[in-house]
Amino acid sequence: MPLFTYKAVREDGKSVADEVMAADAAELRLTLEAKGYLVLNLQKKTAGIGGGKGSPKDFLIFNQEFTTLIKAGLPILQSLEILHKRTEKQGFRAALAGIIQEIKGGATLSDAMSMYPSFYPPLYTATVRAGEKSGALVDVLKRFIEYQKRMLAVRRKLITALAYPSFLVMALIAVLVLFFLYIIPNFTQMYGDQAGSLPFLTTLLITFTDTITSYAPLIFSSLLAAGIGTYLWQKTDTGREVLDRVKLKIPLVRTFLIQYLLSQLTRTLATVLRGGIPLVQALDTTAGVIANRVIARKLVDARKHVTEGVSLAESFERTGIAPDMTVRMIEVGESSGDLPQMLEDISDFYEQEVENRLTLLTTLIEPVLMLFMGLMIAFIVVALYLPIFEMGAKLK
Repeated sequence: MPLFTYKAVREDGKSVADEVMAADAAELRLTLEAKGYLVLNLQKKTAGIGGGKGSPKDFLIFNQEFTTLIKAGLPILQSLEILHKRTEKQGFRAALAGIIQEIKGGATLSDAMSMYPSFYPPLYTATVRAGEKSGALVDVLKRFIEYQKRMLAVRRKLITALAYPSFLVMALIAVLVLFFLYIIPNFTQMYGDQAGSLPFLTTLLITFTDTITSYAPLIFSSLLAAGIGTYLWQKTDTGREVLDRVKLKIPLVRTFLIQYLLSQLTRTLATVLRGGIPLVQALDTTAGVIANRVIARKLVDARKHVTEGVSLAESFERTGIAPDMTVRMIEVGESSGDLPQMLEDISDFYEQEVENRLTLLTTLIEPVLMLFMGLMIAFIVVALYLPIFEMGAKLK
């Protein structure tokens, strides 16, 4: 039997917190209420799981090994026990131990995995459940592995493409900090006696530097507070939705982000449908995967239209979740009876568009950043040495 933790209030007003074994949560709640307890909190204990959540790479490795063992003809329970012994990540080990105990207690693989959403996300457990029902678990797992590889490949391209521009930005910030906090103040001391006769550019630079250095602690603490505040705010439902809306309105980012999200949406939906999950449930599952809440809400709205008998293409058109070209392609996929294949073709198209746009953006960003860095440093150097040049001209 699984272990549950609960918090309750007894009839005499005293609070109680304890752990107890029970067949399920509903049965335990009835038992506690029969004793006169007011149950405040009741949940299944998943203690012993550390490490927060599994990484995508670890999850992919698990799936590849698990699929290989199942394909070789080993029972699910034995396969999991082998993986439990071999897994080095403590979080995954603890999750696998819990899943093994659940299966021994009579739970299905998908139900057992759904109790550990940090390691086995809803999309995966829904796919596994469909594979169990259809008797084609190996095929479903293979398709999910391909899906994982494609998603990881797209993410890797994003990280690789943004790595060098990010490095340039950090280098520019480091150079500017060095100039404003060390180099320019030293020059300022040299020109201390000539403050009234310095060129305009030099005076402007020195005034700006004095302001920066004088208020450096305040500026730093304000930026730190703003950063922490923004981070905490975007963790809230309101903050995250506002930021998601803003991202979709930024001129240079908007098209790229929409293409990336549509690639993820169509790839995920195709994978779930190929697993044998009905369209309405597949839309629900896919909505839970999409990171942008604006797009996820539109997908939920599209799901409502589908339940009313509207086609997927028309529901996408009504919600405005995808451009006209994508809607027409989905319409063709529905008409031909091979919607998953058409969704995969759409995803391939958007993935290529994302890659092309990434290449273009990185090609443009790098010289722009280099030019900006060069102009900033040139301005500072000229402003600092301008009094020396003028002095030399007067001596001549």
